Amino acid sequence: MSDQMAQMHPIFLKQAEHLAKNDLDGLMQCYHPEAEVVRFQGILHGRDEIRGMLEDYMKMNMQYLEMLEYIHTDDTILLRGVMSVKGVEEIGFGAYVLKDGLIWRQVSGSEGGMRNWDEVEG
Repeated sequence: MSDQMAQMHPIFLKQAEHLAKNDLDGLMQCYHPEAEVVRFQGILHGRDEIRGMLEDYMKMNMQYLEMLEYIHTDDTILLRGVMSVKGVEEIGFGAYVLKDGLIWRQVSGSEGGMRNWDEVEG
């Protein structure tokens, strides 16, 4: 995957680096102050709400396992990949729209529908 990573957008690589280190403060610097995250569970507005979601994600030991599809332009990233959540493999998808070089709009979900991770042991 290292050759594939060399082809990825710098802000995505920065986000992945901070996630791998569980560096929440660094991760938040990837998000624009006016960022919004759109998920089936609801829309998150601004860094404070997004930070809460990412704190919860980090507690679930989320890891990227394999990138299945990826493409980007200067200001848009589209991806689909395999991730592990509480030890369970999921295929997730997402899109990022950038503003001022930061994540301004993020859309994400899981194939097969979102599950309530509070009910999953792990």
